[in-house]
Amino acid sequence: MSINLHALMLFYQVALAGSVTEASKRLAISQPAISSQIRQFEKQHHIVLFEKKGRHLVLTPFGQKLLKPTSKLFDLEQQIQDMIADYQNHPRGKLRIIGNYLATSVLIPKWAALFKQRYPDVEVEISTVNSQKALNSLKNDESDIAIFGNSEITDEDYQSLYCLELYRDEFRFVVAPAHKYANQRVSMKAMMNEPFIMREEGSATKMRLLEICHNNNVEPPKIELQFNGLNETIQAVAAGYGVSFVSSLVSSSFIERGELAEVDVPRVRFTNTILLCAHKEDKLEAFVKDFISIVRKDKSIQSRPDPS
Repeated sequence: MSINLHALMLFYQVALAGSVTEASKRLAISQPAISSQIRQFEKQHHIVLFEKKGRHLVLTPFGQKLLKPTSKLFDLEQQIQDMIADYQNHPRGKLRIIGNYLATSVLIPKWAALFKQRYPDVEVEISTVNSQKALNSLKNDESDIAIFGNSEITDEDYQSLYCLELYRDEFRFVVAPAHKYANQRVSMKAMMNEPFIMREEGSATKMRLLEICHNNNVEPPKIELQFNGLNETIQAVAAGYGVSFVSSLVSSSFIERGELAEVDVPRVRFTNTILLCAHKEDKLEAFVKDFISIVRKDKSIQSRPDPS
């Protein structure tokens, strides 16, 4: 039995709006027409999607169950519409790059500039998210290239994606130059007693710090300040408050300029591998392959063997 997608869309919109009246306003479709099509849909499939409680219309348990896959269906429809719009607006192509803060602030700008010199007519869109969201965006076909730390990637991902290892980035504890622990060797326990400044929830770096604490049987630090961006985190530390645990790729220039100082914490070493991930080569447009080629030529990097 085929599904009436228009009726399913009406169900979805009513569920989102909370009432037929509000859905009618949003869709510019009469209330009787919406109600009639939903009732026909229910009758056709022998289901009940809504029930009245007082003056309110609420989802039945089955309606609630149906809502999640329906949401995915119409999210996919929107994604397809966006892809078509992108093609119409940028017939010569659009390169969508997504990465964590480290990637978009330190690595991607140079590669994007080199790419635009070669492909001036290709639109380039660069977005910054945490590593998990970068990976999910690529897997959901919302981006063409994702650059992020490998802590979020699984063996299954390695099998299904093209993965190129860019850097092995060591993380370090940093403080302001005037801090009592600047350029000192300090125990893990003493370090964790300091106020910390870290990235937002979902940050791979924050998760690794908690793992290090667990592995060393040390209570995790108290996060006194939390920022969405790595640059804001570093600026707050450089201003003289607290401690952070950050990428050496980002912090090295601050340390060289004397704006930050490193703290040596024995037996604490965390290396984060930075990956460029894309779909398999046969699914990539030519200009996406060329961006990857630019990256490979710019740095002495090695790719993990392509399982295909």
